[in-house]
Amino acid sequence: MEQDIMAERARVAREIHDGIAQQIAALGYELDALSTHPGVNPLARIETRRIRTDLSETLLDLRTRMHHLTHDPITLRDEIESLFAQLEIPTHLDIHEEQLPDGTGWQVSAIVHEAVRNIAQHSHATEAWCQYSASRQSVQIIIEDNGVGISSDQQVERRGITGMKERATLLGAKFQIENRLGGEPGCRVTLSLFRDFQGEQ
Repeated sequence: MEQDIMAERARVAREIHDGIAQQIAALGYELDALSTHPGVNPLARIETRRIRTDLSETLLDLRTRMHHLTHDPITLRDEIESLFAQLEIPTHLDIHEEQLPDGTGWQVSAIVHEAVRNIAQHSHATEAWCQYSASRQSVQIIIEDNGVGISSDQQVERRGITGMKERATLLGAKFQIENRLGGEPGCRVTLSLFRDFQGEQ
């Protein structure tokens, strides 16, 4: 059964690579050509390049998901360490991972990626923290920074935050993004998922 599941995952990953991923890459090349065309308005050129950046990030995210699709079990230890190393600020990681609950890997990985991306792009932080533990029954993540924090309007407006909330809902997890407690500067992201396996054999 496990071999059949892995074979099916590999088949889906190949279809994504040969279909959607290639189409996104082709759109990126078209945007590259458009942004360098001499007849393009300067403001439109800037917007085109912004869209190109978003598209590149989407493609990177898709490729990450394809990788996870063909690797079971999914672990995030190395991924978290790599992401926080790229922040180029002091980081403090407390990671305890056995194995993610079945069917949660993609969503948890995407939430971590977006939280770290927010720190890099919006927080102006000089320090960041991550407490992360996972087992077959639970996931607990707390990601914090000492940056500028987040307003209620930003929580609504930022597409990435909406995506994190939607992913948490799909998992049946509790998700919060808020300013740090106790008046400390910065932002705090919390994801908590607990599954009851009582009665399973």
